[in-house]
Amino acid sequence: MPTLEGARRLLTLVYGGPANTTGVLAAVQDTGAQQVIARGIRGPAFPSRITATAGGTAADIKAIQVIIDGVAPGGEVIQETLPAFTVNTAGTVTGAKVFAKVTSVTIPAHDGTGATTAIGQTGAPDGALTTGILAAVTDTGAQQVITTGLNQPDTPRNITATAGGTAADIKAIQVVVDGTNAEGVAIQETLPAFTVDTPGTVAGTKAFKTVTQVTIPAHDDTGATTAIGFGDVLGIGERLARNTVNRAYLAEAVEATAPTVVVHATDLETNTFDLNTALNETQVKLELVRTRS
Repeated sequence: MPTLEGARRLLTLVYGGPANTTGVLAAVQDTGAQQVIARGIRGPAFPSRITATAGGTAADIKAIQVIIDGVAPGGEVIQETLPAFTVNTAGTVTGAKVFAKVTSVTIPAHDGTGATTAIGQTGAPDGALTTGILAAVTDTGAQQVITTGLNQPDTPRNITATAGGTAADIKAIQVVVDGTNAEGVAIQETLPAFTVDTPGTVAGTKAFKTVTQVTIPAHDDTGATTAIGFGDVLGIGERLARNTVNRAYLAEAVEATAPTVVVHATDLETNTFDLNTALNETQVKLELVRTRS
């Protein structure tokens, strides 16, 4: 006779949120001098890339570069100089690094005090990006172990490697990624091998909250390149003995086709899901049942 399982609990897990061009700092009026702002900063509301928006009197806008100081998702202190504005043109520029917290904003002077600068954030989770962790690295003829200049994912997700450059120089190497899972526990994954003499992307299956090291073996020659990014597979953040996902939403719209779900009772980073729809910098929600076993 069947028995009733106890302690069932329906959870709604929320990943990221919408973009907001003033979500970190409302528009600041130019003063004719550089401004270093450490008060009145909000968030960002969730880990994301940072934006700067030039507005006000277009003729006063200068090609300045705003500097952002803050903290990455893994807790390390980071800084980024955002791309330059376009002279005399209102618009938004976007950084490449993911910030969990912004501690200060440095805004150089524009050409006139009619210009304004606002600081915001992109939507998240971001769509898959082949250079999201590390821009293409040129082969040197020897193995490269890279620990600096690594960007972080906006939410725990799978890591990708992309071979490019001279196709004939690409070897069937396997990139090794070290980092942490959503609980801060050290994890490692050896990504699938590239296809010989063929540019392309391979994808891992574990959800990394941070990437601390990338090991790239030597290709067949120095015309090959390797970039490190992230895919559309997100970490669930729960240990599931079986698939108890009820439904998924992208930007509050229910996914008509169920996500692809992988579960593991003990390894947190192996519990993942992949929506049927590609991620596009809008919020994701996942409904599932938590059980005792």
